[in-house]
Amino acid sequence: MKTTSPFIKILPNLVTGSRLFFALAFLILLYLANPHDLQKSDVSRLTWSFIMFVIAGITDILDGPLARHWEVTSAFGRSFDPFVDKILILGGFAMMAFKGQTLTGIAWWMVAVILGREAFVTVMRSLIEAQGKEFGATWAGKLKMFLQSFAIGVILIFLAYHQNKTWARVFRDVSIWLTVIFTALSALIYLPRMRQLKKGK
Repeated sequence: MKTTSPFIKILPNLVTGSRLFFALAFLILLYLANPHDLQKSDVSRLTWSFIMFVIAGITDILDGPLARHWEVTSAFGRSFDPFVDKILILGGFAMMAFKGQTLTGIAWWMVAVILGREAFVTVMRSLIEAQGKEFGATWAGKLKMFLQSFAIGVILIFLAYHQNKTWARVFRDVSIWLTVIFTALSALIYLPRMRQLKKGK
């Protein structure tokens, strides 16, 4: 459905832009929290960090469908959206690793795996779009994003409320390993596109 309203035309981009604010708020609050020696203020910061993360995730769900519904998709949205996603997810996992693997379950090599996958797909997207072809999201990419977001949310809740509970630690670790393994495997989905790129198709 096309729209002539100036506000509606920029609304999806405003939603995307707001995600950057919520992503930065999430990272700052997480940085300020001290999960190693929880005080009431640390629980509050972790809780608000979780809330900012969830709101950022909601904006990620909304901006694309809004742009397509009103037929106001833009180059800004297509470029800025994955950029903010990387800040949100990579920043979140890096901050978790910074807080310590013993507490969060996230090691720096896990961050490297996630970063490597994102770098690979970003290069593929640039090369394919440079040929004037579309590089749409795949089911694997969407599921990967869901698992990564779910894992971060689980870790935040674990840090704030369930550090001393064995079941919570096990659930945290299963969520993390499932996420890391699927993130690595999801890169394989793009190998056929690489072969097409080499053939110039």
